[in-house]
Amino acid sequence: ATEFAASDCVARATLEEVMADVALAGRVDAIIIASTTDTHYGLCKLALSASKATFTEKPISHHAEEVDEVICLAKAARVPFLVGYQRRCDRNFRALRDLIADGALSSEPGRHGVRVIKCTSRDNPRPPEEYLRTSGGIFHDMLSHDFDMIHFLTGEIPNEVFTVGHCYDPAIAALDDVDTVVVTLRYASGLLATVDSSRVAAYGYDQRVEVFGERGMLTAQNESRHTVELATAAGHLRPCTEWSFPERYRHTYTVELTEFLNMVRNEPPLVEEDRLVERHFLDTS
Repeated sequence: ATEFAASDCVARATLEEVMADVALAGRVDAIIIASTTDTHYGLCKLALSASKATFTEKPISHHAEEVDEVICLAKAARVPFLVGYQRRCDRNFRALRDLIADGALSSEPGRHGVRVIKCTSRDNPRPPEEYLRTSGGIFHDMLSHDFDMIHFLTGEIPNEVFTVGHCYDPAIAALDDVDTVVVTLRYASGLLATVDSSRVAAYGYDQRVEVFGERGMLTAQNESRHTVELATAAGHLRPCTEWSFPERYRHTYTVELTEFLNMVRNEPPLVEEDRLVERHFLDTS
């Protein structure tokens, strides 16, 4: 903080205050939105209306028409606009996508050869109720990551979605939400996908993807806290998985911000069209 203060850094309480100060706003090249979920839409509008390069954590909004509005603003402004789905920046899932793209599962060039994708997405620990009230529910908050991951791996959008859920936690039930969900998705290519999701997993943060295809199978496993395994007469003891998402995805936040800053420096007329996937089918799940 001392270093930034010495470099003529200026602090304001809100983005509205920054944009209202013409001289100060003129010094702003990019805006990063990492506030609570229910504020993203308004801040995205403010940033893009001022033609500022914008990075926002997901989601843009919980409402399809507001997502459309922000996408249109970004296109009109022709500035870098990126929505942070951090799993896309994870080294394991990028390796998984690269192998699919290179034809690891297909015998026909130009086809991904994927037939079934299974995503396991179990959170840990359960988020506090203050967060759950503004999260948009388990579909917008958690399952949107998995829907996005399937699209990231295959480029496909489902044409049928089936889902069933249950709530074990009375506090979550009081919010008219569920805490355990299974979703099945069907795609025009014949691809089938499933996602099983839970708000809590007692053994740690559980994020796995299995991809079955024509020529074999690819699996992205959980990351453990370390790689040391203890073997004794009692058996083999392996380390726990990472405790929660800040540990599991700690490297991804640096990657996505670095890539966003590269977009700002290179000034490409780029809009992340993949965010329209969320608009396409989240509300129908």
